[in-house]
Amino acid sequence: MRQNHVVATAAQRALQPADLILKRSRRYQRVRRAVLAASVAVVVGAPLWHLRRNVAEGAGLAARSLWATAGPVWAERWAPLVEGAPWTVRVAGVEFLDPLAALSLLATRAFSWQALVGCLPALLLTIALGRFFCGWLCPYLPFLAASNAARALLARLGFRPPDVRLSPKLGRAVLAGLIVASAVAGSVLVPLAYPPALIGREAWRAVFQGSVGAGAVGLAAAFAFDTFVSRAGFCRSLCPGGALFALLGAKSRLAVSRTPAACTDCHACDVVCNLGQSPMTDQVNAGCERCGKCVAVCPTAALAWSVRRVS
Repeated sequence: MRQNHVVATAAQRALQPADLILKRSRRYQRVRRAVLAASVAVVVGAPLWHLRRNVAEGAGLAARSLWATAGPVWAERWAPLVEGAPWTVRVAGVEFLDPLAALSLLATRAFSWQALVGCLPALLLTIALGRFFCGWLCPYLPFLAASNAARALLARLGFRPPDVRLSPKLGRAVLAGLIVASAVAGSVLVPLAYPPALIGREAWRAVFQGSVGAGAVGLAAAFAFDTFVSRAGFCRSLCPGGALFALLGAKSRLAVSRTPAACTDCHACDVVCNLGQSPMTDQVNAGCERCGKCVAVCPTAALAWSVRRVS
């Protein structure tokens, strides 16, 4: 009996690191989803808050909106604390810019020290954490989840959509083309092909005007491409924001590490990744969006977050 107790205790100690990794990965996912929900809430909630406030102030256009009574009641008493969307957002009077927005302004010579200060938080976080915006804040993620669900449904119905793998270099080409075009035209053109900007603009249009514009067509095209041509192909290979974040975060020390002895080569981590990374074979590059799904899905806790040493 004593010997069995010793063996059981030793086994529990051996499993403790794996249990700790699993607990941390679940906590990581809860925090990530909460941040993403807050981001989506800003996209949807900010227009409704402004609308309700405008209705209370007697603004004609707001009063005619289909959503005139949909905003929160308390919005009538307090001025909106949030303006804009993830592309550019003002919180309690402090403006924050997406690094891509700052780069676009720089290309059109409209850059200012206010824009520099506004983009610094996101810029520094991206350099330190890598392409985290795509996995934590991008309001296109619910669309991507719906696209993945549609692909799974089609597969069960007997039609397996293709998964064309495009080169990540295409994203850099799209980014460069839009920046050059913005510089030549003297107008910011990047929002025409950047989902967070498209979603933010269409949300305001839908709330205040009760309609959608050309941005909805662009979003529908991205959704169709992801669903019928390439799984998460737009995010992986065409999104100008994703390309910029990958470049800025290329030297990030935060990475997914694998313990080969614990790995069973089950491919679960590779399958769950939207952006074509391969944690099972240690092929995780700057395209990683830091979503942590691979760590959470690993059945043996062979994957974990780590801080790489500077070589």
